[in-house]
Amino acid sequence: MENLIDAVVVTYNRLSLLKECLTALLNQKKNLAGIFVINNASTDGTTDYLEALDNPLVKVTTLSDNIGGAAGFEYGVNKAASEGNGNYVWIMDDDTIPSIGASSALLEKASLLKDNFGFLCSNVRWTDGRATNIAHVSKDWPEKISVGLVGAVTATFVSVLIFKPNIDHLGLPLGTMQIWGDDTEYTTRLSSFKQSFFVSDSVAIHKTGYNLMEDNLKTIQADRIWRFKSMYRNLIYVKRHYAGKKDVVKMVLANIATGLAAITAQDHRLSRLVAAISGTWSGFFFNPVIKYPDNKLVEK
Repeated sequence: MENLIDAVVVTYNRLSLLKECLTALLNQKKNLAGIFVINNASTDGTTDYLEALDNPLVKVTTLSDNIGGAAGFEYGVNKAASEGNGNYVWIMDDDTIPSIGASSALLEKASLLKDNFGFLCSNVRWTDGRATNIAHVSKDWPEKISVGLVGAVTATFVSVLIFKPNIDHLGLPLGTMQIWGDDTEYTTRLSSFKQSFFVSDSVAIHKTGYNLMEDNLKTIQADRIWRFKSMYRNLIYVKRHYAGKKDVVKMVLANIATGLAAITAQDHRLSRLVAAISGTWSGFFFNPVIKYPDNKLVEK
């Protein structure tokens, strides 16, 4: 089989950005077997736009309800792994704009590694060129730096490439994580299986309204506080499953400290504190089930 990629794009009510994302993907169609677009019940004209598209590469699923970002990625990766004709899955948000050479750089490194990797992630930049969605490096990160690869243990779903047999072996992202942390869990699962890497030559722009590196519980908008609650729960789960007890304790203390610091916020102080405490607490009882492309269910 020729080395081709099935891209997965999850979208919700960001039509102008989705158009940019799809244009950027179609500009590198020589590397693509398909583009699986999961439309999370958008209400801004996205559905009409996607229905009018006449391109055999673009495979659209419009959901009747918004199932959330994490479940959208679980659904999309399942579609790409089960129905796609490529041998890699490339995951991204609808506000990810991959550069013209992004997929070629990922495929080049995949070939160099002989597909022996957990995941490859791109060099993600914000609109002003600053780094954003920064991958966490591994202890042996410099090992392959001479060939443009930096060892990584986690990344976000803003241009992540996975060899399909890894998905068959390890399963799909955890849709029940809802938002914020599903990508950390999945990339940790992959890097725990095989060495994973940041690819410096594969550049993608994340066109968010602001650089997400600036997000914190104390200053985030009130209508987004709930995302931190999900994140604290999800990351406690990740620490429980992939790290030692000492790391879990450190995260609990750090979360409590963050929650206490947030009570000096300008508004919704109690809500911010509760998000940190209740999210952390629920992480000890959160035990989602991993689904596989063949729809088998296996307890993690």
